Amino acid sequence: MGRLSMPRPIPVLAGEIVTLRPINPALDAPDYCRMNLDPEMHTWTGNDVLPSIEAARAELERFAAMDDVTTWAVVDNASDEMAGRFFITLEERDRLLISGEGNRIAKRFWRKGHNRDARRLIFRYVFTVLGADVIESEAWSQNVNSIESLKAHGFSFVSEETAYNPKHARAMVKRHFRMTRQQWLDLHG
Repeated sequence: MGRLSMPRPIPVLAGEIVTLRPINPALDAPDYCRMNLDPEMHTWTGNDVLPSIEAARAELERFAAMDDVTTWAVVDNASDEMAGRFFITLEERDRLLISGEGNRIAKRFWRKGHNRDARRLIFRYVFTVLGADVIESEAWSQNVNSIESLKAHGFSFVSEETAYNPKHARAMVKRHFRMTRQQWLDLHG
């Protein structure tokens, strides 16, 4: 079965360092464009540098229109600046409700707790409000920072596969990770 429609309206989730709120393309486009100008943000993603604020707005409008994806703006509480974006999906597979997740955090906010705070909010929402059984994520094996981040947040390595990476124009190893509701409860119960 494919992805499920996500609940609307998208809730605001407030944390210590960040607030997750629904994306607002007109408001968020300048910050989103600025954060996407850094080519290092795109080394391991399917995304490219956005050439303009208009292109950033168009991408955010596309995200906002997706009914099978919930996308939040990750807002830095101290500056009210958009520090990144976070998304989740849901699908029924193998009699389980499975959430997929992914994010982009602006480089200037790396290693300052923004991703940790956002994931804490997301995990609570996914497991307690949406009732998911599992959260899954993936990273290219050479993306050491993402793999270490996934492990640090409680994900377990599940499997790996060789897949074509168009950004690097070659086959590479992609690693798959998951966290069950019980693993989350054991960490945060």
